[in-house]
Order: sequence, then C-alpha cells, then structure tokens
Amino acid sequence: MWKKPHNWLIAVAGLLIVVLLGLDVCHAINPETGVHYSVRFLDRLVYILFIVLSFIISDVTLLSAKKPFYQVFLAITHAIVLLGFQIWILVDFYTTKLQTGLRMSSVYTLSIGAIFPLVSIVLLVLAVRFAADEGTAQRIANAFARSQGGQKKNQAE
Repeated sequence: MWKKPHNWLIAVAGLLIVVLLGLDVCHAINPETGVHYSVRFLDRLVYILFIVLSFIISDVTLLSAKKPFYQVFLAITHAIVLLGFQIWILVDFYTTKLQTGLRMSSVYTLSIGAIFPLVSIVLLVLAVRFAADEGTAQRIANAFARSQGGQKKNQAE
C-alpha cells in the first residue's frame, strides 16, 4: 500500500488536517500591552467536527487502496469536505462579531493553519490523478489478460 505515491499524498493531506488541532485559526497582538490573543481550532466545535470528519474520510480512503476507483471517489469526497471547511473558516473569520462589536477580521489576522485545508485539497487532487491512472492501468491489464486467455484456448483446440 505504501509503495504508491497517491497513498502518501492522501496520508499527508490527512495529517495536515490533524495538525490543525494544535494550531490557531487567527491571532492578534495588542500593541500597547504586547499581549497575544488567538482563536484556536479547538475553540470551535464546528472546526473540530470538520477535522474529525476529514480524518475519518482520510483513513477510509487509505484503507481502500486495493480499489483505485473507489479511492478516487473517496478522495474527491474528502476534497469537497475540505473545500467546505476552507469556506467555513473564511466565512467565520469575516462575519463573526466580537464582544466589542468589531468584526473578527478587523482585529485578528489569519494564521498559516487557515490555509492547510487548501493545501490538503491540492494534495488530494494530485492523489486522484495518480490513483485514476493506476486504476486505468489495472483495467487495461485485466482486459488484456482476458483477451490473451481467450486466444490461448482457441489455439489449443
């Protein structure tokens, strides 16, 4: 299973999302006091749900390594979930109002972890490409083997 590059890409995409549990979505520093404020992915239930769902889909996708077309379907589903996660992060960042009445985007800046779902989507698109190529090669090899087997039976008669 680990000999194929698309399995490594799927695993890295899943690990990037799990790493988000220890990162900040956004952060701010008060210039007067120097105090650092941050909003973590663990602070919001929706983010935790997206991370857990993404991890589960990533694991199931890796377990389906023997069936490349099923793996392609799961990887595309995973990419769609991550796209929803990325959109949710941005919408939450630009629409959430703080207790002071200001929008979160006017006080905080997005952290590097906020683009991890986008990076994972790129990795999954590459994995889909490799898995689809492998699945096509398997089908061609199976069809060729069936046609060669049929010709050998006709020659034996």
